[in-house]
Amino acid sequence: MSVKMYFKGGQGIKNPKDFNGVEIKEGDILTHCWFEDDYIDFFKKHIGISDILEIEKRVHEPNVIVKYNSEKEFFYGVGVKNESDSYMHDFRFRYTKIIK
Repeated sequence: MSVKMYFKGGQGIKNPKDFNGVEIKEGDILTHCWFEDDYIDFFKKHIGISDILEIEKRVHEPNVIVKYNSEKEFFYGVGVKNESDSYMHDFRFRYTKIIK
């Protein structure tokens, strides 16, 4: 079995879309990638938050801004406040929502 490791890079997904099916473009701001399976259950079990209003607030927080690598091969996301705070691969975009 081979293992493929991802560091700073992407898969080169053409026309990536968010959780709602909206195409993601360079400069878009994305939420955290919470929108996989049942995110409310995830917050209750793994984050320890059971208040629905608090969960809804957290899932819609801005996390990364979308950039295109210098060779124009793939999109990636870097932290909104500080680029080194967060990194997101393009294959995780489908579990986010766009915040314009």
